[in-house]
Amino acid sequence: MGLAAILLLTRWHRLGRTVLLWECLVLLIVALSPIEEWLIAPLEDRFPPPAKLERVDGIVVLGGAIDPVGSALRGQPNAGSAIDRITAMIELSRRFPDATVIFTGGSGSVTEQAYKEATAVRQYLAQLGIDGSRILFEEQSRNTRENAAFSLPLANPRPGQVWLLVTSASHMPRSVGVFRAAGWPVTAWPVDYATNGTASVAHVRFNLPAGLGVLGAALHEWVGLVSYRLLGWTTDWFPAP
Repeated sequence: MGLAAILLLTRWHRLGRTVLLWECLVLLIVALSPIEEWLIAPLEDRFPPPAKLERVDGIVVLGGAIDPVGSALRGQPNAGSAIDRITAMIELSRRFPDATVIFTGGSGSVTEQAYKEATAVRQYLAQLGIDGSRILFEEQSRNTRENAAFSLPLANPRPGQVWLLVTSASHMPRSVGVFRAAGWPVTAWPVDYATNGTASVAHVRFNLPAGLGVLGAALHEWVGLVSYRLLGWTTDWFPAP
C-alpha cells in the first residue's frame, strides 16, 4: 500500500493505481478464501503425532512460545500463540517422569541478545507452581539449527532411544530436517495447529487479520525450508516421516 500511495503522488500515478488495484485484490483473496490454510496445511499434516507411545527417553521442546524481550521489560512472561509448546512440555514431562526434558530457546533478535526465552520460561513455570529443576535449559540458540546443535550435547542421545520433538505443527518439517542433519533422530510431537484438518474443504469467510497472520507463518516456513536446504542445514527439501 505504501508503494502505491507514493506512486499516486508522482507522475507515475497510473502505475500507482494499478499497483493499488492488485494489492486490494490480493487482500480480498486472503480475506475471503482459505488460501493461507492451503499453504500451511501440508506443513502441519506432514508429521502426525504417534498414535501410541510406550516409551519416551527424552523430550526436547523448541522455543518460540514466550517473547523474551517483552517478558523482561514488562516483568512478567509474555506468551504468544505458540504457548502450546510449553503446555505440551508440562503434560509430557508428567506422563513420562523418567524422561530427560530439554527446553531450547535463547533469543532470535539480532539486537536483544541479553534477554533469553529460557529465562522467561523459568519464570512462567514458577508462576504456575511447577518445579522446573528437572528441565535442562539451553539458552544460547538463536534459530532452529542452533536449537539442535546446542541441545545435542545436553541430550547425548544413544542409539535406540526415543526422543520427542515438540514444536508448532507448521514448524515441524524444518525442525525434523535440522535434527536429522545433526545426527539426532527424533519423533515428532506437533502442537499449535493453525488448521483443523479441513483445509481441503472450500469455504468463504471474511477475516483478513487472521488470514494474513497464518499466511505469514506459512510463507515463513516454506521460505525457511528452501533456505535451510540451500545452506546445507537440512538434507531434504521437504522432510517426511
